[in-house]
Parts: sequence; C-alpha cells; structure tokens
Amino acid sequence: MRRKFLSLIVSFLLMSIAISSCLGSDDEYDASADPTVHAFSLDTIRGVNYHFAIDQLNRLIYNTDSLPLGADTIIDSIRIDTFFVTGYVTSGELDTILNIENYQDLSGAASGNGLRFRVHAADMATYRDYQLKINIHRQDPDSLQWEQPVMLPAGNNSIDKVQKSVLWDGNLWVYVHSFAGVLTAYHAPADRLESGWTEEAVNLPADVDISSLMRMEGEASAPLEENVCLLVKTDGGDVYRSADGVNWTLLTGLSGSVEALLTCYNDELIGIVEDENGVSRFAVAASDLSAWSSGGEAVPEGFPREHIYAALFQTSNLLEQVMLVGATDNEKIIPWAFDGHTWAEMDPQTSYDAYCLTSQLGYNPAILRYGDQFYMFGERMQDICTSGSGLAWSRLEEKFLLPDNIGAGVSYSLAMDGDNYLYLVASSPNYQAFYVWRGRLNKLGFAIQ
Repeated sequence: MRRKFLSLIVSFLLMSIAISSCLGSDDEYDASADPTVHAFSLDTIRGVNYHFAIDQLNRLIYNTDSLPLGADTIIDSIRIDTFFVTGYVTSGELDTILNIENYQDLSGAASGNGLRFRVHAADMATYRDYQLKINIHRQDPDSLQWEQPVMLPAGNNSIDKVQKSVLWDGNLWVYVHSFAGVLTAYHAPADRLESGWTEEAVNLPADVDISSLMRMEGEASAPLEENVCLLVKTDGGDVYRSADGVNWTLLTGLSGSVEALLTCYNDELIGIVEDENGVSRFAVAASDLSAWSSGGEAVPEGFPREHIYAALFQTSNLLEQVMLVGATDNEKIIPWAFDGHTWAEMDPQTSYDAYCLTSQLGYNPAILRYGDQFYMFGERMQDICTSGSGLAWSRLEEKFLLPDNIGAGVSYSLAMDGDNYLYLVASSPNYQAFYVWRGRLNKLGFAIQ
C-alpha cells in the first residue's frame, strides 16, 4: 500500500487545529520544528527498487546504486513512493506543495546540481532545502569497452609470430621471438601504455618456448623477490626462472624432461613431466622449485601441452579450481578442469551448439575467468564464447566483443590485471606490427558508491 505521508500529515494538522478550536481547550501544543527528510524512495524502475541515501550534513538525497542506462526516459514521469517528513514539501519555485500521488518529472535530478526541494517543519516556521541527485549509468554496464590500440615498437620482417604477454610489477611485458632466435622484451606501465616502451635484451636460449611463459605466485611469507617470479620452458625440457623479467637462471632440479608448464595452484607449480619410462605425468614442483614430485597421474589423451591458458577461480562453496585450454587439432575445443586432485575433461557430449569450435575461434584458444563467467577466443579474432560452468558454451553476438579493427589469423596473447583490465596483444596479419589493446567490462570499472 502506498504511504501517503504528506497528505496524511497535513490532514492531521488541520484536524488537530479544528478540534482544539471547537473544544476551546486551554492546553498548548508545540508543533514539530523538525525539517529533515527521514526516508525517500522512487517507484520501481524496470521492476527493481533502488535504495536512496540521505546525507543530512550536505542535505543531499541520492541513489547508492546507479539507475540503468536509458533510465532518463523513465524518471521524466515517475511517482515518488516515499518522501517521509514531519511537515510538508514544496517544489518547483519552492511555492508549490508536492503531491507524491502525482507523477513527477525528475529528469532534472540526473544532471547538473539536481532538483531542489524545501522541507517545511510542522511549526510552519522552520525549513531546510535538499538536493535530489539521481545517478544513472552513462555506459552500458555489460559492454566490453576497448581503448585505442598502442603500437609495440617491434615491427619488422625479422619478427616471428610467437609472442607472449604478462603483467609484472605494474608493467605490461611483451616477449617477442625473432626468426633469428633472438628474444626481446618490451615493457611499459600498464595504465600508461602510450607513455613509451622500454626494450630489453633477454638472456634465454634460442629454443625457448615463449608460449609457456607464466607468472608464479609463491608463498605469501616469502620475500618479494622469491614470492613472485616468471617461469618459462624450452623445447628441450628445461625450465628457467626470472625475478626481474630480464635475467634468467636455469632451474636444474626441474629441468630435463618438462613437456609443459600448466598453472600455479595454491602456491604450487603444476606441470607435465616425462618419467623414466617415457610416460607423460602430471607433476607438482617443490615449494623451492628444487624438484618435481614423482608418480603423478598419467596425462590423458587429448590434454593440451602448448599455448596453455589457465583460469583460476572459486566455486560457490569457495573451493579453488582451474579451467585450462591449449593448442588443439580437434574440431571442438574442450577445456579441462582441475579441483586440486584430478583433471577432468569438460566435454558435455551433446550437440555442437554446446562447444566452442576451432572454425570459430582457431586452434590456439585462450580462456579467462572474468566477472562470474568464463570467456574463450582464439587467433581467428572473430568470435568470443562464454559459459557459466565451463561445460556448455555459447557464442556472444553483442556487447562482450573483440576490438572491431583487429585482423584475423594473427599472433596474439592475453593478460589481465587486478583492476579487471584486459590486455590483448595482437599482430597484424603479416606479423610486421604488434598492437596492444586495453579494455574492461564497463560494470567492473564502476566505482562502488
């Protein structure tokens, strides 16, 4: 039932005066001198109630959660559900009593300084002015917004198509491998890519597998230089570690038979290692990266070993899990999930509509956990697929899309920072130029009121 505060209060005051006069009472009653707003709300907007806060110090009424994009055409004719005061309210030129039973044009509250209301106390002498400010999203919260790309100063005919990007100490690092076997790293501040790139020569062997490069988080109690590091493997099965992105050292205890570096799970490095019998097994590295565990589960057929992308996430019951994809030669792209014990193939074994296909994405997919969804795309740069569980996938056709000026069939890599920014590094189709796009889903960048 709609609360008719203003009309009830005014009627009560008039009745009280009339009764007092008729009875000829000698008692004196003091009317309230309280000119404050105690509660304010609007009618539902697209079926949702938006909470309004009242800043009594600054005399401001505002909504803590912004109204959806396009609500301008709703608030130009809307009812005020609650405007709780002990007296009455005037609006307009502040000489018109506000009737909340009527539809109001509150569009002025969404721009400039908002709308002004005057709250009069019941004593008819005291008043206070309030500003109504209605916040409305000016961007579609569900759209992925990309900034203008920045060119990486690495474009020439000697550049191979292999490259990998990683966020490191507030900088985006991009490692590019040349046909001559020279590895070069470029880095720039992640939030100011246009400010310029620094070029670094990297002391890694020529057979380094750049696609295997990953960042590892160690134990929180360890010193910074030991807690965070970069790891990469070579085609020969060796593993190298770096604490600064430029200087690398061979990890002898992990080297010799490594087929893949998969992910860092609960501060532990997980990889694929060939045992003495030639069997590929999952292995966990010791916390000091001195050796691999032995006797792990044999790697099932079809498990990816190259171009690995792993997305760490928490389940609804706060369990840490991993969703992983990698290079494939199959028609269907099937992720693998890890719960801390075993790897499971996320194959829904249903119609093609439930899969990401290499014909749509490419043979080198990347996966990320973003917001509360999984997303996957590949070197074809034409489609993005999404899934809530990682099992059944659907193709997106609007809002969450790749940059529209990116080429198809390119070399690419992907990184994400703690502020929900995505960094997409992609070459031109002829690999003679590399560009970096920075983007974020609008709603993940909205400030919490």
